[in-house]
Order: sequence, then structure tokens, then C-alpha cells
Amino acid sequence: MVDLDKENLSGGQKQKVILARAEIHDSQLLLIDEGTSAIDSGATKRIIKELLKSDQTIIMIAHNFSKDLISLFDKRINLNEGAN
Repeated sequence: MVDLDKENLSGGQKQKVILARAEIHDSQLLLIDEGTSAIDSGATKRIIKELLKSDQTIIMIAHNFSKDLISLFDKRINLNEGAN
């Protein structure tokens, strides 16, 4: 039995369950904050490609994306500490 509050799933598995649950609700806007940080880069790329097939607006916060992953998105916004 899957229980996100118990320790019967790894961090990456928990994130995958949460991402899948977000897709079920079929919202027009999907906000993801570090949603793939515990998932390996190959799986991250597959997940992002699948998410981007939808008509949803997806806002994803990430600190460790490669140029290859960044290139999958339409827009990129950089927030720098101390910038005006």
C-alpha cells in the first residue's frame, strides 16, 4: 500500500506519485516546485516531456536543470538574489 506519510517509498518514488496525482486533477495550471529533484536525469526528462504534451500551463521551479532540460520549455525566468 502506498502511503506518502510512511517511509515505504523512496524520495523519487514519492515525487512520482505526487506528479501523477497532480495530472489526475486535469487543472489548466500546474505548479511544480523541485518536483523532480530526487529523480534521476533520464526519468526527469521523460516525465517533463510527458507533462509538456498536455495543454496545461506548467510553471516549474528547479535549481539543477541541464541545458538539455531547459530547452524543453517555452520560457525561462531567472531569479537572482539581490537583483532588482
